[in-house]
Amino acid sequence: MVCMVEEENLTQSKHHKQGLERRRTLRIKYSGLKRFNLEDLEKPAIKFAETKDELEQAFALVYQVYWEKKYITEPKEHKLYFSIYSLLPETVHIIAKKYLTVISTLTEIFDTEEFGLPMDCIYKEEVDVLRAQNRKIVELSALATPREYRWKNIFLYQVQVMFWYSLYKGVDDICITINPRHVRYYMNLFPFEKFGEEKMYPRVNAPAIALRGKVEESIEDMIEIFNALDMETPLDYYFYLMTGTRPIKTSSIFRQDLEKIKPRPKKIDADTIAYFLEKEPSIKEKLTPKQREKLLKAYKGLDKKGVL
Repeated sequence: MVCMVEEENLTQSKHHKQGLERRRTLRIKYSGLKRFNLEDLEKPAIKFAETKDELEQAFALVYQVYWEKKYITEPKEHKLYFSIYSLLPETVHIIAKKYLTVISTLTEIFDTEEFGLPMDCIYKEEVDVLRAQNRKIVELSALATPREYRWKNIFLYQVQVMFWYSLYKGVDDICITINPRHVRYYMNLFPFEKFGEEKMYPRVNAPAIALRGKVEESIEDMIEIFNALDMETPLDYYFYLMTGTRPIKTSSIFRQDLEKIKPRPKKIDADTIAYFLEKEPSIKEKLTPKQREKLLKAYKGLDKKGVL
């Protein structure tokens, strides 16, 4: 009898975890699977990376793709590609998964006083013009999809999540630094405009050009794409569940009855941050006192891990 009760409790716990995981992802409906050539993927979904495993898979994916493109000139033993910006509390990694495997990743980095943006290393003058206008800026980074999945359209879902999350968080400008040969692709995919002259990007040892997309001016175009997609969970419900805060800006796709669901914000914990800092010690060596203070404040218990 005891064994039966324990088995029943384990089954209920398993179902509860599965239900919670389902609520913490954006499942793609069957109609969308056929329309966007995704029907051969097992349980395809979009979500914010929030576990050490998801982050590690995402960073490994970026390393794999960047290595193939020869953006990485010095191999890493851990075969992960990430920076301090990857670990900031405001940063979100929008990942696509087939069941438990990450098959694509896109990082959205929010501008902060302590860290700025990665593109500051070559485009600070241009970005400072926007900052002087009190515009809220994000930078897209580390887009990586293995060759075997690039022909699929799952990236459209990631772009939509990124755009509407940006609007939800009150972002004015979405910026990206890309290889010049990809300019046409990105300008067709999203209402980007050129934002800076071609320059050399030291970190990936390749030429780069900056693009800028204005969020408010892009809403109509993005709604047209969004209406073609089919997800089981409304984006505003998902954002509220994951952040616990209401949208800063309003939109026709954001509902007003968000309180019907219970938010369950889950931030990356100190153990996870310590794990990646230990893998890449050079990150902590370059931190300023203000940057170190920000990390310690954001990740409770990080000071006890001995990595900063």
